[in-house]
Amino acid sequence: MSAGAPNRSSRWRDAARWAHRLAKRWVYRARNGEYVFLLGVAAVVGVLGGASAIAFDLAIRAVARTMWGMDSPTLGVLLAMPPWKLLLIPAAGGLAVGAITTFLVSEAKGHGVPEVIKAVAVNGGRIRGRVAVAKTVASALTIGTGGSAGQEGPIIQIGAAIGSRLGQAIGMSRRCLRTLVGCGAAAGIAATFNAPIAGALFAGEVVLGEFGLAQFSPIVISSVLATVTMRAWRGSAPVFAPPECGFAGARELVAYALLGVACGAVSLLYIYLNDRVQRLFERTRLPGLVRPAAGGLLVGAMALALPRILGNGHALANEAFTWSLGDGTGIAPFVLLGVLLLAKMVATTTTLGSGGSGGVFSPALTMGALLGAGIGLLAEPWLGARYGGTAAYALAGMGGLVAGSMLAPITAILMVFEITNNYAIILPVMLTAILSTGLVMKLARNRSIYTLKLFRDGLPLLHGSTPDLLRNRRVRDHMVPALETIRPDAPASGLMDRMLASPADQFYVVNAADTLVGAIPLADARRILLSTPAMLRVLLAEDVMRREIPTVCPDDTLSSSIAKFSTCGLDELPVIRSETDRRLVGALSRNTVLDAYQDEILKADATSALTGSLAALSESTVEIAPGVALAEWNPPPAYDGKTLGDAALPRTLGLHVLLIKRLNPGGGMETILPTADTVITPDDSLILIGPTHSIPVLR
Repeated sequence: MSAGAPNRSSRWRDAARWAHRLAKRWVYRARNGEYVFLLGVAAVVGVLGGASAIAFDLAIRAVARTMWGMDSPTLGVLLAMPPWKLLLIPAAGGLAVGAITTFLVSEAKGHGVPEVIKAVAVNGGRIRGRVAVAKTVASALTIGTGGSAGQEGPIIQIGAAIGSRLGQAIGMSRRCLRTLVGCGAAAGIAATFNAPIAGALFAGEVVLGEFGLAQFSPIVISSVLATVTMRAWRGSAPVFAPPECGFAGARELVAYALLGVACGAVSLLYIYLNDRVQRLFERTRLPGLVRPAAGGLLVGAMALALPRILGNGHALANEAFTWSLGDGTGIAPFVLLGVLLLAKMVATTTTLGSGGSGGVFSPALTMGALLGAGIGLLAEPWLGARYGGTAAYALAGMGGLVAGSMLAPITAILMVFEITNNYAIILPVMLTAILSTGLVMKLARNRSIYTLKLFRDGLPLLHGSTPDLLRNRRVRDHMVPALETIRPDAPASGLMDRMLASPADQFYVVNAADTLVGAIPLADARRILLSTPAMLRVLLAEDVMRREIPTVCPDDTLSSSIAKFSTCGLDELPVIRSETDRRLVGALSRNTVLDAYQDEILKADATSALTGSLAALSESTVEIAPGVALAEWNPPPAYDGKTLGDAALPRTLGLHVLLIKRLNPGGGMETILPTADTVITPDDSLILIGPTHSIPVLR
């Protein structure tokens, strides 16, 4: 090799670094108006999400053509298929998926949405980029070989990974990164079902758990552009094709109410069966490599008797609309619908619980259509001329099962409307979805098919996917001594004099042993002011106090107090020693809890924002003021295992540690706010601040 070759290589590297720094500088300048910049990035995520949905659909078709000889095998083809093929093709797909999830990317197994919710709630929206590629291949293999799963779960995870990686590449803040994950999820749903409104609502209702305008506007842009991208390739025809149907009258509401309760019950079964089957496979002695193959083998065995259970179930749902399933079978229609419903549920939970890759959304729509059609057929003789059609009940069942199993009633209602463009059935769909959701929320304690696994893994959530930021803050650290106490037998006239002279917002009524008896908020004193002077001399403190008031204990978390504040309407809660010892030890203010929550939000966002702004430090030093600079430093091996206190960098180098960037076990980068007890590990990057003249010591 000539001597000039290394020089040319060095020049190319220098040019690449210069281009990288130039691009970073342009991005940072554009981000001065970060919200407008976010809208532009959301548009890019929408187009990429739609394109990914197209690529994913093509991959599924390619696998299906290879295995079945056609893009989507019809019932006739499946019935004519040799039994050994029905048995072994899903198993072969499972074996390939097992290899991917065992040796490459473990996140590619399952339905993917819990991993996205976890990334938003815990990791600030950070998702590894290779998840998108691995999920595409694994899910295409699962669905293309007949696994009972949907396309939407994988494409949600794929779109979310695209949004996350794009946001990380351009250094978006933690809050914006979470929004971009929602943009990718919305793009996936919108493109898969040709339903932009439902896609946007799903991202807000399920993935992010909030509908703030700052988050929702970028999500809508991504959802719309993903739909436009998909329509340019596939056209605007809906995924499902129900016939004309409607709402025949108020009498039908009784049948729809029963359908709502039935959807709630089936949703509960779906949620817990999915969890139990997954745990069953995890406890088996089978290696992770072959578990998906075992699941595929079981699904193939079921398909020998009921081949309709294979695939995402869209064709089965379309058949349920017109009830063409029972023709010539000799089986009672309602019985056949029930058998197919249970078989589809078992096949789906087996496919995904064993480690296959796919979604639970499409199977839920299919099972809902089967359940709704069955209830409709039972109600038809009773309703007579007031029967709106089997398709109406099937559509309401689709909405009810999605709403119940995913605790997403708004998404379910709007998706059915987008599927049908039929406003006439919105009332039945709303009734069914709300009843189903209410039943599941009550009996499953607000845990959906997406969040049950997260709760089982110990991830604390508030309101679906919102992280419990106050779980590590204790009441004892934020309470204050109760300013004013009074005995139960104190006269009301004296109480009024004390209230007018005291700065306290609330008086606490305690007995001689300092045991809490009740509380008198300042707002309640208005009732006393309206009393006559004679009445004031007669009334006692115990006559005007609130007896039933919620309390907290010093060891309780601040998050546990939030619901108590919202139910009682008080600005303070009394703090007692314990549940069995009601002696008053202090008070907790609502404003104190809100300040702590805001502090946690700012702390999380500030860490991410500072990390993003320091992304270029590995290339250069950043001078933030005359004589003061920031630098990124990889400590030599001599520092490994030492605490920052032992390293004494301020004394030895004249520099202070601002942040530590560290690889987490999943391969992603996390940022740590250091303390003196923080241990330096190999490959840590320390963000240092100090005099500019001290920086060359690090080079």
